[in-house]
Amino acid sequence: MHDDDKQPQQSQLDRIVEWLAQVMNRLGLNGKRLLWRWKQKRRDLGETGMRTEILWRSAKTKHKMCPSCRALVPRTAGKCPECSTSLHAVRTPGVTRLLGNLIPGVRAATSLIMLVNGFWFVMMLMAQIKAGGGGSIFGFSDPGLLVRFGAGLSRPTLLPGGEVIGGEWWRLITPVFLHAGLLHFFFNSFLLIYLGQMVEDIFGTARFWVIYLSCGIAGSMASQWPRATLTVGASGAIMGLIGLLIVYAYRRGGSALGQSMKSLVVRLVVYSLIMSFAFNIDHLNHIGGFACGALFGLFLRPREYRSKRDAMFWQVLALIGVLLVLWAFTDVAIQATNTSPY
Repeated sequence: MHDDDKQPQQSQLDRIVEWLAQVMNRLGLNGKRLLWRWKQKRRDLGETGMRTEILWRSAKTKHKMCPSCRALVPRTAGKCPECSTSLHAVRTPGVTRLLGNLIPGVRAATSLIMLVNGFWFVMMLMAQIKAGGGGSIFGFSDPGLLVRFGAGLSRPTLLPGGEVIGGEWWRLITPVFLHAGLLHFFFNSFLLIYLGQMVEDIFGTARFWVIYLSCGIAGSMASQWPRATLTVGASGAIMGLIGLLIVYAYRRGGSALGQSMKSLVVRLVVYSLIMSFAFNIDHLNHIGGFACGALFGLFLRPREYRSKRDAMFWQVLALIGVLLVLWAFTDVAIQATNTSPY
C-alpha cells in the first residue's frame, strides 16, 4: 500500500461523528454533509494547532536570524558576527516575539499598546452597560466614567456622585491609553499600527516605547497644565511619532528613504489636520506630543546603539516606563474601588 493510500488514525470522536452521520442517512437526512463539515473543521483545527506550535517554537528558540545575510546568531547578539549588521531591530525570541506575532506585521511594543488600549476600552464599555447609563460604543456620554478610568483631569473636580477627583500625577499617563468612543479608538489604532511598526523598525522596541510614552505624557502636560480640562486619547503620542519621523526624514536628506518618508509623513499630517477639524480634538495635546517627538528626532540615531551602555540605558528607561504605567493604573484601580458606583 502506498503512503498516499494510508488513512489518518481515527479518534473516538471521529467514530461518533461517523455513527451520527449513518443515523442521519437512515432517517433521510444529509449525513454526508455532517461528515464533510466535520472533516473541514478537523483540518482547520489542525492548521491552527500547527501555527500555534510554530509560534511557540519560534519563541523558545535560542537563535535569531540576521536580516541581511540570513545567518543564525545567538538571541542576545546585538550585531551579526558574519556581516556586522545591527540586530537591535530584530525580534528577540521569547515574550517579545510572541507579542509581535499577536497582530500580523506589527512589532512587539505596538501590539502590547494595542492590547492595553483595547482592554481599557472594553472595560469602560462594560462599566457603562452595567451602570445602565446613556451613550454607546461610539461615545461615552458620562464624564464621570472617563474620570474614574483615568482620564486626564488637571484640577480637582466635584463629580455628580459627590466625590472630588482630579489633579493626580498619574493622570498625565493613563489618558494615553484611553479613548472616548469607537471611532476615536479605531482612528488612533490605525495610525498606531501604521506609524508604530515604522518607528519600532527604525529605532528598536525599547526606544520606540520610551518615545511613545514620553510624547503621550508631554501631550497631557501641554493640555492639562495651562487650563482645567478633561483629556483622553493616544493622539499626543501618535503626533509625537509623526514629529519624530518628519525630523528623521529631513535628517536623511535627499536619500530615497528620506524622500519617501517625507511624502508619507506629509500625507499623514494633512490627514490628521483634516480629522482634527471633523472631531473635537485637543490641539494643545497634539502640539505637546509633536514637539516632544521632534526633539527625539534631533538626537536619536536609527537602529544602532553607540555602545552596550547606551543599549542598557534605553532598556532601563523602557522598564521604568512600564513600571510607571503599571503604577498609574494601580492607582486608578484603587481610586475606582473607593469611589466608583459601577
